[in-house]
Amino acid sequence: MKKIVSFVLSLAFAGSTFAQMSGYSSSSYSDGTALGANETSNADGIALGNAVKLRGYIDTVLSHVDTDGTANNPTNTDVSADMDFLIDLSPVTAEVHLNVSQSGGDLLEQAFGRYSFYQDFHLTFGRQETVLGYEGDEATDLYAVTRAFSNGAFDHPGRSYVDGVRINYNNGMFGLVFGVHDHYGIKGGAGDQLDDGMAIDLAASIMFFPGLEAQIGFVNENGDNDDDSQLVNAWIEWNPGDLTLAAEFDSISHHSGADLFDLMLLANYRFSDFFSATIRYAFMDDDSDESNRITLAALLTITDNFGVNFEYSHKAEDNDDENEFYVQGLITY
Repeated sequence: MKKIVSFVLSLAFAGSTFAQMSGYSSSSYSDGTALGANETSNADGIALGNAVKLRGYIDTVLSHVDTDGTANNPTNTDVSADMDFLIDLSPVTAEVHLNVSQSGGDLLEQAFGRYSFYQDFHLTFGRQETVLGYEGDEATDLYAVTRAFSNGAFDHPGRSYVDGVRINYNNGMFGLVFGVHDHYGIKGGAGDQLDDGMAIDLAASIMFFPGLEAQIGFVNENGDNDDDSQLVNAWIEWNPGDLTLAAEFDSISHHSGADLFDLMLLANYRFSDFFSATIRYAFMDDDSDESNRITLAALLTITDNFGVNFEYSHKAEDNDDENEFYVQGLITY
């Protein structure tokens, strides 16, 4: 009862040419790709003076996971609060993202600065979110309560936070980034992470026309003893009005010799301003094990700043099956 009560939160050139041919306006990112864009200056938020905005959310999730062959399947509640400060002293902008969670994790998610040489070209430096992966790092970026790929000893890296420098280009139609970081978070086998080396990432995205976007990226992570891991990620999204269709593919070659392949397919339809629904399929193969996960989610927008979401997921692995149930309350500000 207490848990329930607590719940009741040369590509750049080609892209420029394509944008000019299509007549795409580079001054607006609302219908364009976000990769490499300066999303600080025009972001929504609560004004804290002339140069600082505040935004964030409170996320409360009630979860129950029933695993075959396991007698103890508890119901858990996790509450997290996210607070982002957006600073605009153009041509210098900066962001500081803080998160406090009942389940733990880093307080400081991001803290980076940006220098804009001109509207389309920027240099970012500091602790930043990685750019590969269809799903973003915030609860507000998702079409379900959970992400497509579950964590494990050898898992999909998803979005994470790394220290480094990144060159960014975005003209609205085309985005390109190149970054050098302390690590990237590619894990495998015993869950090791190459924290002591260096990682580079390169990603490009294109908005073929408003509603159809694709992105591809590559990561090489170098650790101790010159051991390398590589990641290739690609996704495509089609958003014709109320329908969103997406597909994502990943291939990881780990320095231990193990390989990971995964695939995600997603469909979301907004029936009204109040209700939308998602169906999602995720497949993972890490050489030693395969998993298939099907997700159904119902998303209710109660007000502009409050939503209630429901999810059921079924995961089938070589050794066992899981039935997952989630209820989420999401407050944004």
